[in-house]
Amino acid sequence: MTEFDSQNATFHGQLDASTPDMAPSAQMSPAAAELALGEVADGVVITDPFGRIRYSNPLAGELCGSLVGLLPGQILSECLSLEDDEGVALDLGLNSGDAAEEVPSRRELRANLRRQGPRGADGEAELVEISVQINSVKDGISLDGYVVVLRHTSEARRISSRLSWQSSHDTLTRLPNRQTFEQALQQLLNRDTGPRQHHILLYLDVYQFKVVNDTLGYSAGDALLVAIARILTQCLGKNDLLGRVGSDEFALLLRDCTLEEAKRIVTRLREAVNDFVFEWETSETRPALSIGAVSVDTHAPPSSQLLATANDACSAAREQGRNRVKFFGDSRKALEKRRESTWLAEIHAAIRDDRLMLYRQPVVALQEKNRIHHYEVLVRMRGHDGDIISPGLFLPAAERYGIIDDVDRWVIRNIFKYMALEQSSGAGGFHYAINVSGISLGDEYFADFVLRELTDAGVAPSRVQFEITETSAINNLDRALMFIHKLRAAGCSFALDDFGRGASSLAYLRQLPVDYLKIDGSFVRNMLEDEIDSAMVSTVDHLAKRMGISTIAEFAETPELLERLRLMGVDYAQGFGIAAASCLPEISGPRPTSVD
Repeated sequence: MTEFDSQNATFHGQLDASTPDMAPSAQMSPAAAELALGEVADGVVITDPFGRIRYSNPLAGELCGSLVGLLPGQILSECLSLEDDEGVALDLGLNSGDAAEEVPSRRELRANLRRQGPRGADGEAELVEISVQINSVKDGISLDGYVVVLRHTSEARRISSRLSWQSSHDTLTRLPNRQTFEQALQQLLNRDTGPRQHHILLYLDVYQFKVVNDTLGYSAGDALLVAIARILTQCLGKNDLLGRVGSDEFALLLRDCTLEEAKRIVTRLREAVNDFVFEWETSETRPALSIGAVSVDTHAPPSSQLLATANDACSAAREQGRNRVKFFGDSRKALEKRRESTWLAEIHAAIRDDRLMLYRQPVVALQEKNRIHHYEVLVRMRGHDGDIISPGLFLPAAERYGIIDDVDRWVIRNIFKYMALEQSSGAGGFHYAINVSGISLGDEYFADFVLRELTDAGVAPSRVQFEITETSAINNLDRALMFIHKLRAAGCSFALDDFGRGASSLAYLRQLPVDYLKIDGSFVRNMLEDEIDSAMVSTVDHLAKRMGISTIAEFAETPELLERLRLMGVDYAQGFGIAAASCLPEISGPRPTSVD
């Protein structure tokens, strides 16, 4: 897919300024925008009811052979030259003026597209065989417009196969993902009926992954996972199935395996990982495994419950120390109760003893030579032995057991105190983005708490930004809107985090008055190698610009990626390519202005 660089971003960015008489119809409906995002692997053109272009993605221009793309305000039929096999021009019928009920919801036809640009040796323009899908977008009884999807037929099978593989596999380790693994496990349960058939399910957690990820960066964490996946694969039999089911978690299905055989395999897995030394730059790390095991037979519960049980057994093994194995024996409720009481006590003790710690990571302005725009506030925990505990270990537990709001309130109190010290130092202070959990977002008293703390600390509200995830906002939409409106009225700003991961992103985006979109890092980190991820980033950035929302790219890890994001027109970025998260500094010395 072509790059969505700054030049064609300028042309596509003129959606609102095409012609004065177009302005009322230039608003893209959520349904149309969802289709645009869903079809970014193909050429997508959105028009009004009369075939006038509202938006086209980069691939549409590439298919047509246009360097600048299909521009808003143009009549699609005048810039899309379609003909049948006999050379007769085809009319898509987008300007018929028919009533909405007379317009079919979807039509599809095959056509030859006569590309613009250089002509062949015979003087004729190049013909490209495509399929054209015409989707009508209706608002009640009114026709809102069309979404036209242009698909290169010679590439359709390749793209379809690729998307199918991507949906069933983890792109990093190339192992089956959780959904695929769970489906395979369920198929095995459905097929096995004999009492003599017996299998073992292992759940494996990589010890030291979070330390590597937090201290050496995401690239190092990824490299560790790839290495572990390779080691585990080399220990498998031909009928065994290995999948990646979590950030640092794998599941292994040992088919036709007895408990004694499983114990020998577990020993082999542990020894193989123990013998491995992970080297990254000047650092050496010795990973290990925590393993939970459950039996799979004719009396086994559904696959999702089996995985949950194996995960609980793995958690019990992890609590006993590194390199431990737990064969499931305790009831799941007992395991959950023990883990719950452990984390509840530890988090409450950390808050009471002031063992939570504030870190920050810079967010830089890509179009202003990487000037620091603001910092995202992050939280860590100091253990009893002085070690720093990664948020990935205790925050999920805090969310699961309903005490994340206590962490939120601690973070807000303490970052406001720090910001007040910055102000009193005479430097004015940076702006800070604070994450708000779904539980706090659903608390009707939380906005008043924030305003009270803000007033008591004397911090300028314009320095405060709140980050909410798209999932938590959708799940608490009414409360989220109340929170946003109340804090924005006071002068704070808002960012929608992990945008693009949810299924209903755009439909809800228009209801949420946010100032920033944080493009989900799963699209950003691989966009140099993956054309679909690159298209997703460019499309989200472009649509955000149309709505007057600035964009922030997460997981910006290399100079090359930062440069691509800058050329694409993304406003801000954060990640290890700029700086890792670090503890809040003492307030002294000159204020930094940029990150090279």
